[in-house]
Amino acid sequence: MRGCECVVHLAAFLGVQRSDRDPLRCLEVNVAGTKNVLDACAANAVRKVIFASSSEVYGENGPAPVSEASSLKPVSVYAVSKLAGEEYVKAYAIRHGFDYTILRPFNVYGPGQSEEFVIPRFVRAAIEGRPPQVYGTGQQVRTFCSVDDIVDGLMLVLSSRAAAGQVFNLGNDTGLISILELSHRIVALSNRGGAAPRLVPYEHADRPPEREVMWRVPQIEKARRVLGYAPKIGLEDGLIRCVECLRASADVRGPSAA
Repeated sequence: MRGCECVVHLAAFLGVQRSDRDPLRCLEVNVAGTKNVLDACAANAVRKVIFASSSEVYGENGPAPVSEASSLKPVSVYAVSKLAGEEYVKAYAIRHGFDYTILRPFNVYGPGQSEEFVIPRFVRAAIEGRPPQVYGTGQQVRTFCSVDDIVDGLMLVLSSRAAAGQVFNLGNDTGLISILELSHRIVALSNRGGAAPRLVPYEHADRPPEREVMWRVPQIEKARRVLGYAPKIGLEDGLIRCVECLRASADVRGPSAA
C-alpha cells in the first residue's frame, strides 16, 4: 500500500453456508483480515478507504425497499462479520484520520461469477438441459444488479468528496422478481427447451429456512442523490450476457450430459 491514496477493500470469505460451516475462518478473514488491511492503511497514510460490506447485514426487513437507515438484523455469521468490518472501518477512520465510505451491494451478478451463486448456477443447469433447483417455495423476492453497475457506483465513490463518512446501498431497484420466476426466465433465455425448474427442500440449500431472507430489494435514492448513481443494465440484458458467456466457455457439456 506504499504510495496509495485510496484502498478499495473487496476481499472476503463468502457464502452463508460456508461461513456457518467454518465460522472461525469467516471471522478470521472478514474481521481480522479487515483489521490487517486497516493497519496497513494507517501505516502508509492512506487517505481514503472504501469497504465493501453486504446487504446481508439488513437481514429480513419485510416487503419494502431497504434503505441505509433500515434496521440491521444480521442472521448469519457472514452478515455479522461484514457488520463488524464496517465498525472497524469507522473506528480506524476516527483514530487515524482517513476518509471512508461503506458500500452495501445487493445481489450482484455477471459473466464469470462463481457458480455458488444463484444466477450462474441456474444458467449452467439450463444450458446443460438440467432442471434448475429452486430451494423452498421459490417465492423469495430479489432485484439483481449487474457487476458493471456496481463498478460504476464504486468509481463514483472514488471521485466523490461527498461520499466521505457515508454508507451507500448499491444495487438495482428495478426488475423485482421471485427466485422461481428467475429460474423460469433463465430456462427460456437459454434457448435449449430445457427442463422446468424443480423445487427442492431447504436442507439442500445454501442456508437453512430460519436464515432465509424472503425480501431483499434496495432503496438507492441516497446513492442517486449524492453520487449520481444510476444502474443501466436491466435484468433481461444482464441474464443474456451470463447465458452467452457460459455457453461460450469450453467446459459446458451440453444437454446430453444431463
